[in-house]
Amino acid sequence: EREVVQKKTFTKWINSQFSKTGKPPIQDLFSDLCDGRRLLELLEGLAGHELVRLERGFTRVHSLNNVNRALQILQKNNVELVNIGSADIVDGNHKLILGLIWSVILHWQVKDVMKDLMAGLQQTNSEKILLSWVRQNTRQYPQVNVVNFSSSWNDGLAFNALIHSHRPELFDWSSLEKKASAIDRLEHAFSRAEKHLGIERLLDPEDVAVRHPDKKSVMMYVTSLFQVLPQSVTMEAIQEVETLPKARATPTAGVTMVTTEQHYQIQTQERYSQQITVSVAQGRVRSPSPTPPRYKSCAYTQAAYVTSPDQKRRRFADQFLTPSQEDLQRGLSPLPPGTATLEGYQASLEEVLTWLLSAEDGLQGQPPISTQVEEVKEQFHTHEGYMVELTSHQGSVGRVLRAGSTLLMEGQLTNEEETEVREQMNLLNQRWEHLRVASMERQSRLHEVLMDLQHQQLKQLTDWLDVTEDRIKRMGAQPLGPDLEDVKHQVEEHKLLQEDLELEQVRVNSLTHMVVVVDENSGDSATAALEGKLQLLGDRWAAICKWTEERWILLQEILLKWQHFTNEQ
Repeated sequence: EREVVQKKTFTKWINSQFSKTGKPPIQDLFSDLCDGRRLLELLEGLAGHELVRLERGFTRVHSLNNVNRALQILQKNNVELVNIGSADIVDGNHKLILGLIWSVILHWQVKDVMKDLMAGLQQTNSEKILLSWVRQNTRQYPQVNVVNFSSSWNDGLAFNALIHSHRPELFDWSSLEKKASAIDRLEHAFSRAEKHLGIERLLDPEDVAVRHPDKKSVMMYVTSLFQVLPQSVTMEAIQEVETLPKARATPTAGVTMVTTEQHYQIQTQERYSQQITVSVAQGRVRSPSPTPPRYKSCAYTQAAYVTSPDQKRRRFADQFLTPSQEDLQRGLSPLPPGTATLEGYQASLEEVLTWLLSAEDGLQGQPPISTQVEEVKEQFHTHEGYMVELTSHQGSVGRVLRAGSTLLMEGQLTNEEETEVREQMNLLNQRWEHLRVASMERQSRLHEVLMDLQHQQLKQLTDWLDVTEDRIKRMGAQPLGPDLEDVKHQVEEHKLLQEDLELEQVRVNSLTHMVVVVDENSGDSATAALEGKLQLLGDRWAAICKWTEERWILLQEILLKWQHFTNEQ
């Protein structure tokens, strides 16, 4: 049902863009975009100028080239595309086509419309800003409480409230409330927005008056309202959204009176429940309560062994050979006579070239290597998956080359056909070899950057531990008290230490999932040395966490006793 709604809504949005440039509308989202022509026309309309020349042929290769150009344009415009290749669009993959169009809508309809406001507020989450704007403008309507872009809109009140908050002369709110049907209220909002605000009817009432309307479709329509209505958002509205419960039922509000003594006890329990002790030797974390641990031990995972590109190439040689080289080593092992036909060879060749084009797009579409260690780890693992995919397809490349070799050996081809087959085999071999080398070079570079960043992390953690150990040594040497003001000052000083530990936790978490790349010749010794270094760092981190926890409990006990004493006084 959601796919049907998105298809209908996204089609309406695309046709509204085409109407602005005088282009004919599309009829079927899944089939009309397959050759890439209408997709390029859409992007040209959004960009406001001609982008590239269309391929005028009607073969699959022409369609792939058109879609590939469209995807390259999207990448240049920093449009996020996840696992979408040109072959997916040409093949009419429903889910990925919807994902592609949503990425386009999100970039040009949502983020582009809101970029100035987001820049002014120094915010990057467009959904949060949009929700803040909605809540800020519907606050005076008690019946409206928008907490998401799905179920909060199905009764039609939120749409009407947004319009009425800025254009109260358009309709009487009390009359609207009397409408018993959600369909009627939705129809009322969409018709008023179309007539008085110039917003096209991208949504149908029956698609919204359901238990969970499609979030993307609702966001797209609300952005259209945002575009034509006043756009101010306060920081208070944003902070209110940040405190909203995350997809869970909110408890009944209540007020609890707590005495001063109970307050300190509760505060002590809450602070204690967030502390943990660390056991590095067993590699486990123990917490005195079910709450998520805040301090974790440094763990270590051996992920790969890589040295120089030459050694790496040898390591992959058994699983990532160029098929042509592999076949030559076996005497090209042609297929049995009579099993290869020119038509079958051409069909297999087209299939392999289509995949190869998609794989080349995938490699080219990978972002530049980041300077942030967590992002590089993600890029490292993503590229590993990409290389596994290449390995799984090398057999298909080899079969095509073997089929071509068989056709050439049988001598049944004309001179023209033989020349064409040879050229095709050379082209396939060259493109495969180029892809293989380029992907391995990226893997090697990712290894180098990742190791460098992780060594920087280790150095930074070591320096932080040195400074913090001196800090707690000075704090521990100070006597506690002797009066209440001194204790309060020491509590505040200790809170600063806890905050620093929480910040450093990010680096420790990153090292918990460390990717280690060592020389094959000295792998065991290098691994043992690194394990020893991580063990030492883990012990030092655990000692600081333990001291911080015990010191906090002691300070809270003393503070509580002082409170008892003050009450008695």
